[in-house]
Order: sequence, then structure tokens, then C-alpha cells
Amino acid sequence: MTDILILLGTAAVALSIVLLVAALARTEPPRGAAIAAIAGIAAIVVAAWIDPTPFQVHDLGLAWQRLFSGEIRA
Repeated sequence: MTDILILLGTAAVALSIVLLVAALARTEPPRGAAIAAIAGIAAIVVAAWIDPTPFQVHDLGLAWQRLFSGEIRA
């Protein structure tokens, strides 16, 4: 479960950066970017609360490997 939350959280934070640039290019308030950033950070915080061991960058790659190998079940 923590792998899914880590992957969803990082994807949401990455999406928020894209939404931020798009909103600022259109000179609109970045509401969607803020919502995506908050959702991503919340998912990462919940994953850290469930599994208190520290996350490292290589954990993302390991989470992808476990997801595609079928080791992760929701």
C-alpha cells in the first residue's frame, strides 16, 4: 500500500508542477496545481505514517519494479 501511495504522491506533485506552469502561462490562478500538490503531499505523508522507515530516492524505482512485477496488490 505504501508503494502505491508513494507513486501516486510523486505523480501528483509532478503533475502540479506542469499545471502550475500552464496556469501561469495563461495568467490564471494555479488552483488546480495547488490541489494536485496538496493531494500528492498528503499521499506521501500517509505513506510515511503507515511505514515509518525513511524514504529514499531509489525507493521510487523499487516501487515501480514491485508494481510491474505484480508484487503489489491493493
